[in-house]
Amino acid sequence: MLETIATYIEQHQLLPEQGSLIVAVSGGADSLCLLHVLHRLCGPGKRFPGVCLHVAHLNHQLRGADSEHDAQEVARIASVWGLPATIERIDVIALAQQEKRSLEDAARTARYRFLRQVAQGQPIAVAHQQDDQVETLILHWLRGGGIDSTPGLQPRQHDIIRPLLVVTRADTLAYCRQQQLVPQEDASNVDMRFLRNRIRHELLPTLETLNPGIRETLLRSAEVLRVDAEWIEQQVDQHWFQVVTAQYEQTITLSTTRLCALPLSLQRHIIRRATAQLNAGQSPLELRHHQIIEELIQQGPQSSQRTLHMPQQIDALLTGETLVFTRAHERKHVPHIVYHQHAEAMLRIPGQIAVPGTAWLASAAVVEDMQVQKALRNADWETVWRLLQHNNYVVYIDGGLPGDKLVVRTRRPGDRLQPLGMVHEKKVQDILVDRHVPRNERDQIPLFFAHTHCIWLAGIQIAEPVRLTRNTRRLVRLAVHPIS
Repeated sequence: MLETIATYIEQHQLLPEQGSLIVAVSGGADSLCLLHVLHRLCGPGKRFPGVCLHVAHLNHQLRGADSEHDAQEVARIASVWGLPATIERIDVIALAQQEKRSLEDAARTARYRFLRQVAQGQPIAVAHQQDDQVETLILHWLRGGGIDSTPGLQPRQHDIIRPLLVVTRADTLAYCRQQQLVPQEDASNVDMRFLRNRIRHELLPTLETLNPGIRETLLRSAEVLRVDAEWIEQQVDQHWFQVVTAQYEQTITLSTTRLCALPLSLQRHIIRRATAQLNAGQSPLELRHHQIIEELIQQGPQSSQRTLHMPQQIDALLTGETLVFTRAHERKHVPHIVYHQHAEAMLRIPGQIAVPGTAWLASAAVVEDMQVQKALRNADWETVWRLLQHNNYVVYIDGGLPGDKLVVRTRRPGDRLQPLGMVHEKKVQDILVDRHVPRNERDQIPLFFAHTHCIWLAGIQIAEPVRLTRNTRRLVRLAVHPIS
């Protein structure tokens, strides 16, 4: 069992070489098995020596004293095993009413929001195994999720990793018995109000009377479709920054001209990703919503500004040749991490760090490509830019000024930056106003500082002092990525 999971982790490169791994632990057999296996594999002197585990548990408060007991037991196990833990609670029933979600969806949404707030850009391990995969495939089939959902659960999906997809529920139960681990029983797993439970206890047994090998059949089909889905994701990655002109925590802006230049399938996948990022990683759009958006875009920029109200409080605003998706998050029922207003983080070169108080991950790396270095020395800018990936969220600077570290933080009163091509500095506030950045997003934008000088207002403006020149000898790549 241990070797099977370790090999699967290596095959899919699920773990970082070093850093923290957040492990979602409910207290049930699957998550207890996951934590125990990772504890045996990760840490100094073990198979993955650079990985440090951090336990995360969210009490949904759906089962009263039983829920409290589960949280206490997870905290106890983490303490006995010497692992740091974050234990939070949330009123899922109130959240479901507040955000007009089903109880099942509200619990899932709250759980992933919590995990990402704990992780702050680090990977998150969840305990889905093959039986969960089968149930998910049927669930997506019932809901008509499209090709992006037909492969089901993947070993890695953005910041989520699933090391147990190579084993079954029977395997995790057997492992817990073998290791004398005592899982917590969750009565909600047999509550037929939840669709997944009806699939597990009613629909799957019925399907097995028609095809005893239905589970293996579904898993084979998912593997075939996974290859196609991966290719589509690569296409979305390739065109994302050509279409997306601005990206903030609650707003994503697209160019309709560039969007419409792509095949219809790719258009829909880009829109699906945009709305998923605004909705805890899961797009709420159905085919009819895509068709309404397409009809709106086809009316052209000459039509008056229009707003479409989509599910999960997502609005689509068309103005001119710009399509803006926004979502107003209700935070008062969501566990959160509070940062001091002047919090900042040190970003080493090379390295990456979560930007305090934002949903952004900042990274820095030295570019050592010999072709790029040669073109740079010859001031062959056409070749330099052809060889380098660059967009609003990935820039390249002269690495002579920053040295081996930068500071990243959000804006403060009086911050200034000397924009590229200008002689004098300009207030960051004025730059944001000139670029029409929404007021409620301005405090979420990462600023990169070398010593006391702001060198990059992420996604918006680079500073003149760090521009590339013929004298540049050290080329540094700066980037920001949304944590979710």
